[in-house]
Amino acid sequence: TIQSAAPSVFRSGVAGPQTGLATIYRASNGQLATPSNPLHPEETIVIYATGMGRTSPVVEAGVAAPADPLARVIIQPEVALGGVALPVLYAGLVPGLVGVYQVNATLPAWVPAGMEVPLEIRQGGSSTTVAVRVVK
Repeated sequence: TIQSAAPSVFRSGVAGPQTGLATIYRASNGQLATPSNPLHPEETIVIYATGMGRTSPVVEAGVAAPADPLARVIIQPEVALGGVALPVLYAGLVPGLVGVYQVNATLPAWVPAGMEVPLEIRQGGSSTTVAVRVVK
């Protein structure tokens, strides 16, 4: 059985000696979210993932995603940080890349702070969770 979606966040981020970090970027500074560059309430984040399923328009396997129109996922993901739902601004393939998805979401003012706050992406009956640092 093939699932319609099985999202998974890439863990290819590198920051100094730290490797294998979740590839989540802060839109405010364009840098990887790390313990020393944590997420903040009321900012937009960009998450890079795989396994998010079919898109509209359809992009065949092995073909780079188009820039116009953007290839948006058919099954809209739900993103939560510390149990707080995040508004998803975009979920689809990254233009020019093969099989790389991007999810843009905004953190509301009331997200919980902590050293390892769970960031969860749910889509099509599957989910993936990574821990991120959030400061107020």
